[in-house]
Amino acid sequence: CRELFSKADGQLHIRKETLTSLDYFVIGYCMESASDTVRSIELICQLTAEGLDIIAQKLTCMENVKMLKIEQGDLGHKDKLLALKNLLHKLPNLESLDLSENRIRAEGMKELCAASSHLSSLTTLNLSENYIG
Repeated sequence: CRELFSKADGQLHIRKETLTSLDYFVIGYCMESASDTVRSIELICQLTAEGLDIIAQKLTCMENVKMLKIEQGDLGHKDKLLALKNLLHKLPNLESLDLSENRIRAEGMKELCAASSHLSSLTTLNLSENYIG
């Protein structure tokens, strides 16, 4: 977990082209074991719906996380958006959500709006370089 998580500044940063099932379990374990100190999560990689589900299942609630960035995750598929919705429910105090470069289309945007409606602290949303019109 040490190469993924910087305890000093509370950042969990994953930058990898493709993640294996084992990678998802390690990420979930790191999040679970450091849930009190994680403030920022950055995933810059291709994601699978199953992988996002593994991460979401490992989390109970990460109230301290203020920033989530998922870039190049190819979230335009309905199953991935559903998995993202499950993950967002574990991050109730999110202030910044960056979903740039994820191939999200207009239909997916409706799902995303519904999934983020409970995020009352959200002040920044980056949806650049998607296919939303």
